[in-house]
Amino acid sequence: MLGLFFAPILAFAVDAQVTVSGLSSGGFFAHQFHVAHSSWVKGAGLIAAGPYHCAQDGLDDAFHRCMDVTAGAPNPHESLAEIRRQVRLGGVDDPRHLTGARVYVLAGTQDRTVFRPVVDALGALYGLVGVRPQMVTDLAVGHAFPTMDYGNPCTEVSRAPYISNCGRDIAGEMLQHLLGPLRGRVKARRANLFRFNQAVLGGIASPASASLASFGYVFMPPECRQGGCRVHVAFHGCRQTTQDVGDAFVTRTGHNEWAQANSVVVVYPQASKNLLLGNPRGCWDWWGYTGRNYHTKFAPQILVVANIIRAITAGQAELLSFQE
Repeated sequence: MLGLFFAPILAFAVDAQVTVSGLSSGGFFAHQFHVAHSSWVKGAGLIAAGPYHCAQDGLDDAFHRCMDVTAGAPNPHESLAEIRRQVRLGGVDDPRHLTGARVYVLAGTQDRTVFRPVVDALGALYGLVGVRPQMVTDLAVGHAFPTMDYGNPCTEVSRAPYISNCGRDIAGEMLQHLLGPLRGRVKARRANLFRFNQAVLGGIASPASASLASFGYVFMPPECRQGGCRVHVAFHGCRQTTQDVGDAFVTRTGHNEWAQANSVVVVYPQASKNLLLGNPRGCWDWWGYTGRNYHTKFAPQILVVANIIRAITAGQAELLSFQE
């Protein structure tokens, strides 16, 4: 794609425990990222998401196989076949690395955007590669990130900021499943919130050309500034960028409270709207608007995020003051 420049793709072992999570497009993308880099991404928390390459190469499948299932539910065996094809092409890590991964999957009973059979297919795909995900299917939440005490009414089907007050700490449940036993959450210190330049850390000259924002955000306790801490990457959903909902996803989902108590870094990369690419809602690419390799290590967005993680885990990230 014109306007893109990437730092060299290096074979590297991240010297930290890295996990990912996301809601909706962020969930689909977090899953893609987990599959692509399963040799060093050790777990995934996925809310309202479907299986790898679910949309194949277009919006029709995205809408009608991976959301409302009017064209039938996605087939996890097809996803596994594509993973194996990409292994041969060098596009993803061997799925044997997924064995033993910790995976948390949530399907809201009131979700009318990504239907339950799609999420079930995601759980089934992990089962095919030897993972027994924690499946949460009993929460009456719509298409939103559920929290203990912030957001819309839990049963609200779909409304900004796509965060719902369900009286249930899903960030805590998810992080404890992915990372193991944690100390109880405490108040997050706003002084530990920072911006970072996605072009610089991501190795890309023009983030907008890959439908990425200029800045991402990170919650980083002081003891983690030189690297060495566990890193969790949280991907927002469509229409949930800082352009759309301010700092709600970055500050109100509950991740930071757990990170504060447990010396965990939480990275919040940011997609952005791009009408020319066919991404008017600021979604992460899970259907191919950045190119046919969107679901592989060579995808523009996956490359950028991998470089950001590399810089942060190595303690080499230049952090800027947090601004909404």
